[in-house]
Amino acid sequence: MHTTVPVPAPVDVAPAPARAAGPVGRRLAVTALVVGSVLNTAEAALLQFLPERPEALVDQLALVGEHTAVFTTRLVTGTVAIPFMAIAFLAAAGLLATRMRRTAYAAGALLLAGMWGFVGIHLVGYLQLPASQSADLDAAADLLWAAESHPVFLALFLAPFLLGTTLGMVTLTVGMLRSGVVARWIPAVWLAFIVLDFSVGAVGPVDPHWLWLAGALGLAAHVARSGSVARSGERRGATS
Repeated sequence: MHTTVPVPAPVDVAPAPARAAGPVGRRLAVTALVVGSVLNTAEAALLQFLPERPEALVDQLALVGEHTAVFTTRLVTGTVAIPFMAIAFLAAAGLLATRMRRTAYAAGALLLAGMWGFVGIHLVGYLQLPASQSADLDAAADLLWAAESHPVFLALFLAPFLLGTTLGMVTLTVGMLRSGVVARWIPAVWLAFIVLDFSVGAVGPVDPHWLWLAGALGLAAHVARSGSVARSGERRGATS
């Protein structure tokens, strides 16, 4: 007597959805890229409503006292932008990680350090607000200078901001240019932004931050069309 063991019918298994490279999903990435770049550019654009910054710190404090509303608006706008920018950089690094993982990790770590340093830069700005109302601006300027030049501030905030932001952006954009993970105009304008922002800076109404904004909006549109951060890198790689 032969016993026939029924063979179970094959079960269709749906393919697993593409997993985002890193902790940032598509919607959060798009939101962070748009909001962070808009607010950061707005912070830079508000400088157009202020007179030229004087050299002496005591004169800078006097200028803050005369334009407290604009300075406060700039500081708040820039501070709110920082967490969005940090998430945006993580999303960009996650996109690069689909093609160049180690480069993406290095860029992401450097840029997060840069955003931490950016927090410290804004903290010094907030210190200027009460200092500008002091009866003795010379003494307030001396105290503020001592804080800005203190080794702890330099090591904890200024160095991470300068090194993390510049090296991180260069690492990220060069990696994107080499890998072709996105349209190359996006990292190209970001690279131009970081070079101009830390060299020439704003010249009259022309500010390098408009390049940062253009690249961020372009990257946001790219991720939004692709469905996820991981798929955006994979699709671009397949068509390059």
